[in-house]
Amino acid sequence: MNPKAMMQLGSRLEKFGQQHPRVVAFFKENHQELREGAVVEIRITSPEGRGVVTNMRLTADDEETLRMLKEKK
Repeated sequence: MNPKAMMQLGSRLEKFGQQHPRVVAFFKENHQELREGAVVEIRITSPEGRGVVTNMRLTADDEETLRMLKEKK
């Protein structure tokens, strides 16, 4: 990733944190649970009320990615 894109990503992550403080607080409080073998479930509910759910089991590579994102802030 080029330096300009890295700066833009940092700016977007900061803006996301400002717009969604509860999500950021949730991950700060529970980051120790985001380790290999943990299952992350994501639910999306559309404005019309339709819902979809998926999940993923975290791998060691996922842990590294999350660590890198955490250090980016």
